[in-house]
Amino acid sequence: MSEIEVLGMREIEKEVSFEERLITFYLNNELIGINIRDVVKITKDIEITSVPKTKNYILGVMNLRGNIIPVVSLKRMFNLGGEDNTENPFIVVVETELGHIGISVDKVEGAININPEDIQPPPMNSIGIDPEFIDGVIMIEDSTGKKELLTLLNIKKIFRQENL
Repeated sequence: MSEIEVLGMREIEKEVSFEERLITFYLNNELIGINIRDVVKITKDIEITSVPKTKNYILGVMNLRGNIIPVVSLKRMFNLGGEDNTENPFIVVVETELGHIGISVDKVEGAININPEDIQPPPMNSIGIDPEFIDGVIMIEDSTGKKELLTLLNIKKIFRQENL
């Protein structure tokens, strides 16, 4: 922190941290992050009721506090392969322009703060997801010092009417 004196008045310049907070989870063995502002709720062990004649990436619907919310598999949506955990699913409910949507994920890792300046452009064909839906990637280090690539998804772009 530095002090500047201008015409007898003291102003204090503060170093401001512009960190973003993300919720991180795994799809297959890939670490994914989404902006915490897009997350409404994270739940586990909730019953998903299948709905006939829907697209293959829609696992069904769930009842969340009296609201019926569609549950989507990003693995199926992006043809990533791997099985969806339909017995004890982790569901991340996100706010989109279409309303609340549940995303089935393998495991919720937690929340993390990142510096937006550390975000790199997505590499070509990053984990098989169209780069249009990826805000970037960032290398993070866990508590053991192991480095891992975190892919930042843009939920607002994925769940637009024209993309479904």
